[in-house]
Amino acid sequence: MSLAQKYSKSLAEQWLMRFKTKHPDGDNYDGVITHIKPAFVVLREEKDFELDGIIILPKRVIKGVRDGRYDRCCNQILRQNGEMRKLRSPRWLNSCETIAQVCASLMKRDIWPGVGTIFDDGAESAFYLGPITRVDEDRFFLRCYDAAGKWEKVYELEYDEVFKIEFDSRYCNHFNAYMKSESAQTISARRTKR
Repeated sequence: MSLAQKYSKSLAEQWLMRFKTKHPDGDNYDGVITHIKPAFVVLREEKDFELDGIIILPKRVIKGVRDGRYDRCCNQILRQNGEMRKLRSPRWLNSCETIAQVCASLMKRDIWPGVGTIFDDGAESAFYLGPITRVDEDRFFLRCYDAAGKWEKVYELEYDEVFKIEFDSRYCNHFNAYMKSESAQTISARRTKR
């Protein structure tokens, strides 16, 4: 079965598969496809037999799919524990055909994504988390914070370096809520000092 046929099977049958990528660290993602677009797929990620966040993977980074006995078992568990009934994806993704449109929609909706990039001919990778502040034709800008909860700077990221976009995961939701709270407290403290 070709990759395109596997994508269609996952979407039509609400079938979880492992998506193997070209990431330098060998990252793989287990999930169910909810949208198939010309240049990317959208999947609801699975972790520990529960559905988690939305992952957008450009098709160019997917090198294969595992759909075997382990995945059959996981699908049976997800159906038995009721997780497949929770399978959903934001409707606004229906109108997004490019990564640029996804980024513009995330910025408009004030959804702070995690963005993984690959650069230096696929040898290096980085992960950024924070709000998108501007979207241009061939790049976007993301105000990033680090793993210690400290604001860094605004990074300029090119669409063709995007490896994945993640949002609505427990990781993103918890960390973003913390950073939004910290930002609000900092602003409040500054106003009090005046």
